[in-house]
Order: sequence, then C-alpha cells, then structure tokens
Amino acid sequence: MNTVSNNSSTINDRVNSSWKDINKFTSILKKHEEYRKTTLNLIASENVLSPAVRSALDNDLLHRYADYPGREMNARRYRGNKFINELEQKTAALAAEVFRANFIEMRPLSGHLAGLAVILGLCEPNQTVLELGRDGGGHREAGRLIASKLIPLNVHNLAFDGKTYNINLAQSIELIEKTQPRMVILGSSNFLFPHPVNEIAKIVHSIPNSILVFDASHVMGFLAAGNFQDPLREGADIVFGSTHKTFPGPQGGIIFSERQDMIEAVSNALVPALVTNHHPFRMPALAMALVEMRIWGQAYTEQIVENSQRLGKELDGRGIPVVCVNGCYSASHTLLLSVANFGKAEEVAVRLETAGIMTTSTLLPEAHGVEGIRIGTQEITRLGATETHIPHIADLIADAIRASRPVESIAQAVRTLTRSLGPIHFTWGETSSHDDRK
Repeated sequence: MNTVSNNSSTINDRVNSSWKDINKFTSILKKHEEYRKTTLNLIASENVLSPAVRSALDNDLLHRYADYPGREMNARRYRGNKFINELEQKTAALAAEVFRANFIEMRPLSGHLAGLAVILGLCEPNQTVLELGRDGGGHREAGRLIASKLIPLNVHNLAFDGKTYNINLAQSIELIEKTQPRMVILGSSNFLFPHPVNEIAKIVHSIPNSILVFDASHVMGFLAAGNFQDPLREGADIVFGSTHKTFPGPQGGIIFSERQDMIEAVSNALVPALVTNHHPFRMPALAMALVEMRIWGQAYTEQIVENSQRLGKELDGRGIPVVCVNGCYSASHTLLLSVANFGKAEEVAVRLETAGIMTTSTLLPEAHGVEGIRIGTQEITRLGATETHIPHIADLIADAIRASRPVESIAQAVRTLTRSLGPIHFTWGETSSHDDRK
C-alpha cells in the first residue's frame, strides 16, 4: 500500500512539475503568434494559410502511416489506409487538373527534397548538371548535393545577365553545347521574370538524353493560376517545387511531368531513399489549397503582380533602388532592393526586422550593387493589401532602411497597418484568424 501511495505521489509531483514546462512552451508559442500578428511579413518564401486550409491539417491522418512504394497508391504497406488511399488519389487528380500535368508526385516533404529526388532519380554519377548560381538566385540543388562525397556530379552555373536579371541566353546555349549536360535546371529563388524555357528546351532536346528541369518553388502559385509561364508546354520535361510560397498550401513539395518514365524514376529515388512516411495529414490541406487556387488563383496572382509593380515604383521614388528592367520591377511576387548605399544586406535586414518588417537578405549581381534585400508581396496580398496600401508600406520600408526616424515609431506604424489587414482574401467567406490582431 505504501508503495502504491508513494508511486501516486511521485506521478502527481511529475504532473505538477511538467505543467510548468507545458505552460512555458505554450507561453512561448503564444508570444510568437502575437508577435507575428504585429509584423509585416514580406518574406518571399512564406505565406499564410486560409482558415479552410489550416483547419484541414487537424485530422486523424496526423497519427497514421500511409507508405507505398513506386507509383502504385493501392500498394500500401500499412493496413487501414483505404480512405487515405481514396483521399490521395483524388488529391493527385486535382493536382493534375490544376497544374495541367498527367503525372503527379506529392510525397516530397519540401521543395528541396523534391529537387533532390529529380536529380537523384534522373542523373548518374559523374554526369553534368547546369543550374543558376547564387548571383541569379539559384537554389543550387545540384551544387549542394556535391558537398556529399557520395554524389559525384559535374556542376556548372548557367550564364546570368545581371542587367536584365535573367539567364544570358547566348552564353548559356554556348555552355550547354560545350558541356553536353545530362540535366539543365531553370528557376530561381529570386524569380522576377519568366525564364527562356522554350529557347533552352530546343537546345537541350537536341542533345541525346539531355533533360530540362524547371524549379517552380517560388512561382508555383502562378503556375497553378496559369500566369507567369507554362514550363511543361514551353518544353520543360519535369517541374518541381514547394507548396507553401506563392502557392498557399501546407509546407511540402510536389513534382509533375508529362513523361511517365521520368516520374517513375523520380518516385523510385524519392521513396524510400529520401522519404518513407510522407506525412499524409498534409493531403486534405493540399487538396483544399488546390481548390482555392482553381477558383481564386487568377485574381490572387494578378493582384500580387499589381502590388509588386506598385511597390517597386514607390520604393524607387523614395530613393531605394529596386531592380528594374524596361520599366518592369517584377512579373511575380518578388522585388529585389539594392541596399549597398545603406549598409550590408544583413544589417539592413536586421534593421527592418527591428521595425517589424520581415525580409530576407540576398546576393545581387554586381550590376545591382551585390547587397540586396528580397521581399515578396504574396502574403500581404492574401491579407487584402491592394495598391491603396502600397505607398504607406513603401514609406515604412524606406524609413527603416534609411533609419530616418526612431525605430519604435516605425514599428508602431507597422502595428497599426497590420491591424487594418485581413481577413484572408481569395478563400471562402474571406474570414481569418487575423481578425483579432491587436
């Protein structure tokens, strides 16, 4: 009896003690959420989920495995998956419709893993891969892979024209002809303008067994809406990317193609080498986001571009240089600010963060001063920002970059602005958890 009593006492003590830890964790999370509600998020690689998509993440699939090898969704390794199988079949069919592709792979846990699966599935050791370097905002999937001694590839950077902020077509074609690569990867994390997919595809496909890949991580929402460009129709063999940047879905990756042989090779490289449990709880939310984009994607992406163009013009007019080509600051969500005159890029990013404005430092080509700040308009657009909000946003950014007034004054103005944004637009009912911003 004493032993049982002592054990009960010990358990109660542990419970009471653990509540202190739980309260700490809960408090930190609450502080984070309250803090981010008072900031202006201009990070180009993030977005905000609609209430419909967010609620779809809370489901029984959080507890389940649903593994299957290869491409056969019916061949589940675990029992009890009949409805998960049905759900994923329908989600894949919806993704195929939205992205206008015959073959879909939804199991990558991120855009990065999707890119790795494409390279590992379609390349052999010591083959040549061409991709954009850091000066063009390249993700450098192949370049990162060769940091591992297990992955021997010959990786070269495509030629990039800093003045036009796009691929230097003539020099890149010359490099392709010289190196005879197995794979060429287009796409950028600083994706201002469409890449010359059609022109590159013609030269790539003139080389036996050469493949053209398109990294759509940052413009996946535009592809879903049928804006920006259409890489598969323009000649790309396979597309990969993220489902959580301009595409406003749960964090994850996706791959699609018109070629069954390629998608099968990529799926076999992805599972089980890179992914076994693909976190099936993401699938209902992904399906919901696909439906949102099917309905509102065109209006959403058009407003993003309008906001980007206006913000670029307003910042330029306030003495903050913005990458601009022939009067166009961006055909996407991204703007690139040249901040060399105001300090190192990372210092400027910290200054903006202190003022409540979230951005990312980046490397620019020498033609634009090297020191850059990358911003994206997708999340503020999702929260209802239009051209009428943009001049005030430009004032706040410019004041923070120049440190022209006390930082707390800017931060207070940011907090006032964020209270005016929301509910989330381009979704059912346009209601949002951001209604309670304080």
